Amino acid sequence: MTKTYRFRNGLYAKYDRSRLAPSMRAAVVVAALALLAGTAMEVRGQASMGRISGTVVDAETGDPLIGATVVVVGLELGSMADLEGFYLIRNVPAGLHTVRVSMIGYAAKRVTEIQVEPDQVSRIDITVEQELIVADVVEVTARSLENTEASLLKRRQNALSISDAISAEDISRGAQGDVAAAMTRVTGASVVDGKYVYIRGLGERYSTAQLNGTSLPNADPNSKSVQMDIFAANLLDNITTEKTFTPDKPGNFTGGSVNVKTKSLPESFTMSFSTSTKYNTQSSFKDMLSYEGGEYDFLGFDDGTRDIPLPLLNPDVEIPSITSALRDPEAAQLLDLYSKSFTDKSMTPTTIEGGLGQSYALSIGNQTEIAERPFGMLGSVSYNRNVSAYDNGASGIWKRVSREAEGLNRERFATDMSGSEEVLWGGLVNATYQPSITHEIGVNVLYNRSGEKLSRFQTGAWPSSLPGENVRYETRVLSFIEREMRSLQFRGKHVMPSVSNMEIEWTGAFIRSNQDEPDLRYFTNEFQTVDAAGEGAPDFDSYTIALSNYAAPTRYFRNLEESNRDFKMDVTLPFTPWSGLTARLKFGGAYLDKDHTFRERRFSFRQDALQYRNDPVVFFSTARTGILPDEFQDTPGFTRFGNFVSEDSDLRNNYDGDQEVRAGYVMLDVPITRRFKVTGGARYESTLLDVASHETSLTPGRLDEKDWLPSINTVYQVVDNMNFRGAYSRTLARPSFRELAPFASFLFVGDYIFVGNSELKRTLIDNYDFRWEWFNRPGEIYALSYFYKKFENPIERVIVTTNGEIQFQNVDRALVSGLELEFRKQLDQLHPSLGNFQLGGNLSLISSEVDIAPSELAIIRALDPGAAETRKLQGQSPYVVNIDAMYDNTDTGTLVSVHYNVFGERLSEVSTGGTPNAFEQPAGMLDITGSQRLWDRVTLKFSAKNLLDPDIKKVHPYNNEEFIRSLYKRGRTFSLGFSYGI
Repeated sequence: MTKTYRFRNGLYAKYDRSRLAPSMRAAVVVAALALLAGTAMEVRGQASMGRISGTVVDAETGDPLIGATVVVVGLELGSMADLEGFYLIRNVPAGLHTVRVSMIGYAAKRVTEIQVEPDQVSRIDITVEQELIVADVVEVTARSLENTEASLLKRRQNALSISDAISAEDISRGAQGDVAAAMTRVTGASVVDGKYVYIRGLGERYSTAQLNGTSLPNADPNSKSVQMDIFAANLLDNITTEKTFTPDKPGNFTGGSVNVKTKSLPESFTMSFSTSTKYNTQSSFKDMLSYEGGEYDFLGFDDGTRDIPLPLLNPDVEIPSITSALRDPEAAQLLDLYSKSFTDKSMTPTTIEGGLGQSYALSIGNQTEIAERPFGMLGSVSYNRNVSAYDNGASGIWKRVSREAEGLNRERFATDMSGSEEVLWGGLVNATYQPSITHEIGVNVLYNRSGEKLSRFQTGAWPSSLPGENVRYETRVLSFIEREMRSLQFRGKHVMPSVSNMEIEWTGAFIRSNQDEPDLRYFTNEFQTVDAAGEGAPDFDSYTIALSNYAAPTRYFRNLEESNRDFKMDVTLPFTPWSGLTARLKFGGAYLDKDHTFRERRFSFRQDALQYRNDPVVFFSTARTGILPDEFQDTPGFTRFGNFVSEDSDLRNNYDGDQEVRAGYVMLDVPITRRFKVTGGARYESTLLDVASHETSLTPGRLDEKDWLPSINTVYQVVDNMNFRGAYSRTLARPSFRELAPFASFLFVGDYIFVGNSELKRTLIDNYDFRWEWFNRPGEIYALSYFYKKFENPIERVIVTTNGEIQFQNVDRALVSGLELEFRKQLDQLHPSLGNFQLGGNLSLISSEVDIAPSELAIIRALDPGAAETRKLQGQSPYVVNIDAMYDNTDTGTLVSVHYNVFGERLSEVSTGGTPNAFEQPAGMLDITGSQRLWDRVTLKFSAKNLLDPDIKKVHPYNNEEFIRSLYKRGRTFSLGFSYGI
């Protein structure tokens, strides 16, 4: 039941939302799924037959062996490996079989004890060695090869650069719902605010994100990092994080480049469905803040309820001033019309009973033939809804007022309450066709949408703006943010046997993202407890809205759109320089064109003959908006108003940007000996980036740079399963559109104001990396890494004035170095009874320092003469720890996984003057997930997340005390569900 929550003491013309577009896109995905399902009957009809499939790759390089022959011994059945090394043998009788793999120049290999089940696919990935290394036939059992995670580690072992990866298998075991959650398992990765990924403790600007190898646009104007929580885990095949640069990759990454790879094609008909429900201890079946939204909030898009009212849609509309409306009847009627055109009068949260979280996922795929050549298609849809809330939070702003101060002065401190309802859903259609064994083309269509309805309320003291005894303030935020990403990717791969097996790969991607914030509402008031005049009369609270202290009740309408056109081509030419070892010359080019548009309109409501009496529902009602009823019209010749609207849009907050990056590269991968390989080359990138505000008096931002980015990676194979790697590269980090634009923003009334800087320069980084890695057994790894990075002109958030305004600026330099340790171990070697147990973990130890801008350092030293000239990089954690323990019994179908993640104290916000900076405190996260097979195709799944439920806390440390910047808890989340798969 909804009730009003009463608190005490405490230039964009038209948004073309394409209301039906998401539904239509969903219908396309569903239709594709239905088409795939329709092919199931053919497959199901072969009940006594199964399939054998997998990949055949070079054991040394990991390269697919195109044309390798795979046959079932004793049967006239076989297949040839395609461009990806993939093979598929159909119509294999159920039972135990042996396959033989052969390829000219390679030792033959036999894989025995392959169990083929009716209507099932037996996945066998095979590595073969060159004849000069192994001359005899190699024989292995199938069981030793059946490990998706081990296969991914094998590819990592043979990779040119230093990288980490997470497979779909590992994501499923951890029951992560999206990419951001899964990234907590990557060595050196930490996730900020549940969506932004920091690699090696570096801030968001030093990590990039790609989808199937193409750059992703960003739908958040206040962040350079792509929000990784928009990708549902159900749509993924693996996530790879490259930590060293090679010339065939974009040069704008330093900490890491995260490539999200969507699901690959199935070998046969496959269908899976899963659902779960989630209970949170702070929100489910408890009162939480919310507000009345639109009919389609549950789908993550507004139904028009929050649109700019039709009479105000035209940005050129002129709203009469209150001065003219008081005396001019025509102006009064017009102002009355505009003021009452906002049909949703809500400016304060209500309370509702929080519900349960939900998730659903469905995927269907199949492989068939067109013109006797393989054609595969996969469709997948998913839906997730999460509810979160807290009512025990706190928020504060503090200031050091003198050199001798024993503590920090309270500028503002409030209790904090919040309620959030989030939705994430998406669909994927992936199709691939091989017109011949040496050619493959494909298309990938991806749609993702998320929406968050947020209600927030704070009340407390604000001495810096509201001095006086017993004076307090209340402020409210009602927000709805909807994000959308649409991706259309075309790809092709072609091998030319007549030209020394030259390989050509190309990709063309059209990706569009947008973030819409319709009707973002702020409302602040103050009140003071007043002594009653009469003896024995009770004290009372006097409420007011004082516009001299804070902004009037305001409604913002913001829209950001960004589109990418991304094209690249890679050409690889194998050759044999000496000793029969294969080298590769690789060259290519890339083109990225990006358009970015941000629009904002702002409407404020002020008061004429109306006073606030602590009832926001009545205060903002239609009867109190526009021209007041007759009983208030007590002055002849004047028309009295209650709340009346005025437009306060700021032209500088509307800007357009475009970016063009042209790139070309050449690199050489040369095996000096069988155990020592060198990969080197250089990339040339030409960048032109422009940002212009609609306020023409402001200087446009422009970045026009041409950069050579060299890279060298070396791999020495100490023994067959042990590598030592070394790498050097130069990379860059560009400012974002938001950082170059003069746009000013804040999170809530009284908070810091962030503004852009049109004079920013790009950052150049020299990177040095070393890693020792031992792949002890399939699925196991031990690794130790060291890295050192030197930054030239790093971009930092800098205090430029004493009024708390924060701007982005280049500072001279920054240094980052660190150690990473990683292990993953099966425990059967300790004792046979521990064969189902696996233990893994990683530790990152990182140090950093960045120069403080001279102007800011002068302000700091006015109060703290001994202040250092450097500080830590923002977002950098001194340590990151991940620990995993897993029990996996395939015989009983039981799986239990325990995961713990914690990061060290990291710099969150830079403070004004000599006030200590705010640091986010460590918050250990303990999760337990598990599954139990009930029947052949049905599995029960459960999870318990955030079991320790630590404080999520940011503090200003000073004189051995902690002064709270922000504080809240997330609550524990328990989920129960099931999955069904064919």
